[in-house]
Amino acid sequence: MPVRSAPIVLALLVATTVGGQTADPTAARIDSALHTLATRGFSGVVRIDRGGTTLLERGYGLANRESSTAFGPTTVVQIGSNTKDFTVVALLQLHERGRLDIHDSLAKFFPNTPADKRGITLWQLVQHTAGFPIGLGGDFEPLSRQAFLDAAMARPLAFTPGSREQYSNTGYSILAAVIEKVSGVTYDEFVRDNILGPLGLKETGLLIPGFDPKRLAHGYRAGVDQGTMLSKPHATDGSYWNLRGNGGMLSTVGDMHAFYKALFETDRLLKPATRNLRFHPDEPIGLAGSDLVNFFVYERLPGRRVEIIIASNTPDVRPNAVRAAVGQILGLPSPDGGPPTVAGPRANAKAPTPAIATLIRDFVNAVNGGNADSLTKFIGDNFVIDAGSPGAAQRAERFVGMHGNVGELRVTGLDQVSDEMVEASVMTANEGGATLKFAIETGAKPRIKGVQILIG
Repeated sequence: MPVRSAPIVLALLVATTVGGQTADPTAARIDSALHTLATRGFSGVVRIDRGGTTLLERGYGLANRESSTAFGPTTVVQIGSNTKDFTVVALLQLHERGRLDIHDSLAKFFPNTPADKRGITLWQLVQHTAGFPIGLGGDFEPLSRQAFLDAAMARPLAFTPGSREQYSNTGYSILAAVIEKVSGVTYDEFVRDNILGPLGLKETGLLIPGFDPKRLAHGYRAGVDQGTMLSKPHATDGSYWNLRGNGGMLSTVGDMHAFYKALFETDRLLKPATRNLRFHPDEPIGLAGSDLVNFFVYERLPGRRVEIIIASNTPDVRPNAVRAAVGQILGLPSPDGGPPTVAGPRANAKAPTPAIATLIRDFVNAVNGGNADSLTKFIGDNFVIDAGSPGAAQRAERFVGMHGNVGELRVTGLDQVSDEMVEASVMTANEGGATLKFAIETGAKPRIKGVQILIG
C-alpha cells in the first residue's frame, strides 16, 4: 500500500561546475529557471549537452521524500517507454546478424499463430501498425511468456494489419518474446550483453544491475509515495510480460546519454544503414515515456547540436514546462513547432452517429466526475470486457488516475476515422491538447472496446 509522504523539502545545491570551471552564464540562467520550477513542485534531474559539451547535469528537489534524498545526476530513474528503443536496437541487431528479418511474420516464430495474425510482420509491430491493443492488462500481473502470448493471440485485432497506426505496448512485448526465442536468453540478458556491455554501461536495466534501492527515485502522485519499479511485482528474470520490452527499465541520465550518443553518432550498436531505418541521425527527435507519475524525455536537435534529457518523479510540474524554460533560454523552437492547437477534422473522417457521440461524451463526463464507483458502473454498462482483460473496477481506477494527472477534459471535436474507430480531440486542464482514441463495438447500443489517450 502507498504511504503518505513526508513534507516536501527542496534540495538547494551548489553552483554547477563543468570540467572544474564555473558553468557559463547560459548554464547559470537555466539552473536558476529550474530552481524556480523546483519551488513550484518540480523534482527530477536534467542533463543538457550543447556542441559536444555538457552544459548542465543536475538534480532538483527530492528523489525520496521520506528519507529527504536529493535528486542528483546519478539518481536511478524510470525510463518508461524509452525501453522500446532498446527493443528496436536488439531486433535490428538480430536482423543484421541474419538471425531474423524485420519483415518476417509472426507465424515464423509462433507456429500456432491464429489466421488473422499469421501475416503480421515484426516491422509492423515496431511501427505500431499490427492492430494489437495498447495493453492486455496490468503492468505487474504475473504473466509468463506463454500466458502472455496466448492472451495476445486470442485478442481480436483493432484493424487490418498495416492499414493504420495504433500505439501498442503489447506489440513490443511480442517483439521481446521474439528476441528471447531467437537468442535463447532473456530479454534483459540480451540487452546487457549486446547493447549495454559493449558500451560499458552498468546503470541500466531492472534486476541485472543490482541497484541499491536507496538510489532509486520514488514516484509521487498527489503527495502519495507510489514506490519504485523494484518495489513492484516482477519475475525473477525481469519485468512481467505485459511490461517486458515496452517499459519497466531503469537508468541514469548519464547512461541514457551514452546509449543515444552511441546509437545516433557511431556504428558501435548498428550499421548506419540499419540504424537509419528507425533512428535517423540528421533529424530532430523526441523520445518519451511516462506512467503519468514518472516522466522521462530525450530530445535531440542535431542541427543545433543540442541534446536534452529530463527525468522527473511527479506530475506536479511536467517535463513540458521544464523543456519550455530550457528552450526559451537556449532559443530553441517548441517541440511541436509552435503553441498547442486544437486539431481540426481529419482527412476522410466523418461525424459519428448520435449514439456514439453521446456514448463518448458520457464517458468524458464520467471521467471528469472523478468518482471510482460511478465510473466502474459506467464501464460495466458501456464497455466490452473480454475474459482475461482488466475488469471494470481496475479500468475505473486507471481512468481516475489519468484524470488526476491531466485534469478536466473538454471535448472539442469528434471524428469517426473508420467503422470502429472514433477520435475525440480534447483540451486537458493540465496538458493542453490531447486525443482520445476509442475502439467502438457498433450496433443498436454501441459500446467501447478500448480507449487510448495521446498527449500533445
